[in-house]
Amino acid sequence: MADIVFDKVNKVYPDGTQAIFDLSFEVADDEFVILVGPSGCGKSTALRMVAGLEEITSGELRIGDRVVNDLSPKERDIAMVFQSYALYPHMSVADNMGFALKLAKVSKEEIDRRVNEAAEMLGLKEYLHRKPKALSGGQRQRVAMGRAIVRSPQAYLMDEPLSNLDAKLRVQMRGEIAALQNRLKVTTLYVTHDQVEAMTMGDRVAVLKLGWLQQVASPTDLYERPDNLFVAGFIGSPAMNLSEAPVREEDGRILLDLQEGSTITVDPSTLERYPRLKDRVGGRVAVGIRPEHFVHASEVPDDRVLRGVEVTLVEALGAESLAHVDTRTTAVVSDDMRAAMDDEDAFEDLKRQAAQGGQSFIMRFAPDRAPRLGERIDVGVLTDKIHFFDVETGRALR
Repeated sequence: MADIVFDKVNKVYPDGTQAIFDLSFEVADDEFVILVGPSGCGKSTALRMVAGLEEITSGELRIGDRVVNDLSPKERDIAMVFQSYALYPHMSVADNMGFALKLAKVSKEEIDRRVNEAAEMLGLKEYLHRKPKALSGGQRQRVAMGRAIVRSPQAYLMDEPLSNLDAKLRVQMRGEIAALQNRLKVTTLYVTHDQVEAMTMGDRVAVLKLGWLQQVASPTDLYERPDNLFVAGFIGSPAMNLSEAPVREEDGRILLDLQEGSTITVDPSTLERYPRLKDRVGGRVAVGIRPEHFVHASEVPDDRVLRGVEVTLVEALGAESLAHVDTRTTAVVSDDMRAAMDDEDAFEDLKRQAAQGGQSFIMRFAPDRAPRLGERIDVGVLTDKIHFFDVETGRALR
């Protein structure tokens, strides 16, 4: 096996468009790393550069101990799983899985051994003689993965392999791919636009925005310690609630005027996580609150309550309920938020809310404790869990 190393890699197309800027990170030997970001962020371009399907403009790309910038795809010893499966319709499952080995002049006995081994692993033994058209979408994707597995490459590259599947099958295949990678222990770089997919599968996640690497960390670290507003707004489902607020100090306490009539005292432990917040006293910061970090007002002191918010929608999801509430907080309207939302209509709606002096928050409750539609409520804020960012640069105030 081998590691994959991006060292200040850039990609500029002939028309001058730059897709990747100084990309530097490593996929360690046996590691499963997810490249994630909104559409057009450069994640598939980065993957295709590893595969040798896109030329590298500058920088160095290494697989194992070799610089592969000028090597052909065949010379790189990698296997790629595509979004479209790319199966040969006239060949059986067995022939599709063994085709690359046949081209490489591997003996028939060895091809049969590897194909049967992979088919056993993927639950495809009974389908080996079928043609792709006789398979379901999930089975076709397993065949595409089997074709990669039989080659025993140095690394696997996967380009949005689940995007053609329905929601239920995607959930199932996520678990299967993660378990398979853990079993095979092969270096894997996996591209997706679905941040839920990224958070549930990878050892680490690399987040891209407009060709720039924003953060590389474990899913837990990304969620709990986002480096900037873009990562905070992009990672999490539902997304983190973000607003601007003035910061002031009173009797040794740091206070946020989150909205008129709602002054929030910041927990001392939060100041340890965000020490630079004190430097913003007298100014404004971006405040981030995850949906699960709201509670009933009775569960927190009076100085940690967001008051008089109106419930406009309640989504009962079985294990949880999501309450959408109208607040009088100040929305963060920036290029970071536009990119994180990856939805121009949703961003325009946020701008309209901001112009009207408020915005909608999403709050997560247990089903039996959810507020009622149309109710005006006071909501507690767990201020030991909130996040702070510089309004101008978007960077976390750590």
